[in-house]
Amino acid sequence: MTNDADAPLNIQPGAGFFEGLTHVLPVRVYYEDTDAAGIVYYANYLRFMERGRTDMLRLLDIDQISTVNGGENRSSATLFVVRRCEVEYLRPARLNEGLHVYTSLDKVGGASVFMAQKICRDGVPLIDARVRIACVAVDGRPKRMASKTREIFRSLTLDNEGNLRNAG
Repeated sequence: MTNDADAPLNIQPGAGFFEGLTHVLPVRVYYEDTDAAGIVYYANYLRFMERGRTDMLRLLDIDQISTVNGGENRSSATLFVVRRCEVEYLRPARLNEGLHVYTSLDKVGGASVFMAQKICRDGVPLIDARVRIACVAVDGRPKRMASKTREIFRSLTLDNEGNLRNAG
């Protein structure tokens, strides 16, 4: 077994990958994710979706820790919070199945991001969700996201013709 200090720092376990403009995160269903019937407990799909969004940010080099901490000025901190989540449960997932969490951006506003998320097994949709992420200050008030972050998000909001979607 190797020493953790010897491990390469650029390895991002479980960060997923991009297929075009969509982030894809492979996940495995573990015993802890299931209910007594051996199917994924409904709230655990939200955990899978959170991992997908978080790992997408990680791959985009959006550092949530420094964003939350605000660097040296805590009052400049920005938090990403779920403002709204609509989930349609289509089919169940079961113990030990491999799933994929797909995350794409639909619209970017000054202080919010609208995302579409799907969880699939072998290409078959199990979950279809729409999530609105709001940017807030530490006191919970809406706050414009940093222009660099907004531009990164906008670069992922192209329509089928390759044009920028409504970014307002």
